[in-house]
Parts: sequence; structure tokens; C-alpha cells
Amino acid sequence: MLEGIKFCRIDYRLIHGQVITKWSHIVSINQIVIVNDALANDEFMAGIYAMAAPSNMEVKTVTKETFVQNAKAGEYDEVATFLLFKSIEDCSEVVSKGINFKQVQIGGLGSGNGRTSVVKGISVDLKDIAKLEEIASKGAEVTFQVTPEEKKVTLSQAKKKVEG
Repeated sequence: MLEGIKFCRIDYRLIHGQVITKWSHIVSINQIVIVNDALANDEFMAGIYAMAAPSNMEVKTVTKETFVQNAKAGEYDEVATFLLFKSIEDCSEVVSKGINFKQVQIGGLGSGNGRTSVVKGISVDLKDIAKLEEIASKGAEVTFQVTPEEKKVTLSQAKKKVEG
């Protein structure tokens, strides 16, 4: 299951310059799948994100439930796919329904009250760390990395930063 998933990333910006110009050229992919309930139900915004992708790349926007059903039906076994989640919560909910990933990269999470910057552009709190540890406990290597040129930060390194 999920043999076609070549890259799994959590980034609140979803499709943007770094995804298109950097990551999609490092990983050979044919489609981008965005998993987010609100966006899947907003045809206009989903269309805007689809327009941001290269014209030769298909973009699908699905709800978490649809993603789980499609994954269990083998839909992501063949096509080379770049998977995008808008939040840790979205990814965590999918994992809690029996969908496990080999790797999950955190690429962009905004700052805010009680959040600690673990690398430039990525801020998390202890609640986020706990959810990411749950994802990791199911077999995923969880890393933090905004662009390919930057060094990966591991989940344990990020946790140490958040704990102070």
C-alpha cells in the first residue's frame, strides 16, 4: 500500500515556490495530492492551488476520509505522488485510521503563541511533537527541512529545542 507515495510533506503553504521549484525536481513525481477537508470542499481555492503546479502535473485535492479510502483501495500504489498535508493534525488523523508512511517531512508551520522555532519557517509546540511522535511510532521517519539545501533536523532534535 502507498508504493506510489514518493514524498510526504506537511506544509501549511501547500503548493508554493519551494515545493514546485525545489522538491518536485528532486523527487520524480506525476501528481500532487493535497489532503485537507476545507480545501477539498472549496472548489475555487483548490483550483488556485492546481494552477500553481506545472501544467504536466496533475493536482488532486481530497478529504482525509477520501484519502484513506483511496489508499486502502490501492489508488496510490502506481502513480508517483507528492503528498501534501496542511497540518500535523490532518496527517495524524490519517495515520490514526491505519495509513502509515515511510517518511513525513515537516516543511512549513507558522509561528504563534507557545510555539518554538525549530528551523527557520517551522515552529511547533509540545502538542505537535506528541502527534509527530505518534506518527513516528507507526514507522515514519519524521524530519524537519524547508528546502533540499538545508540540513534535516530530526524529531528528537526538534523535541529538545521545544523542551528547552
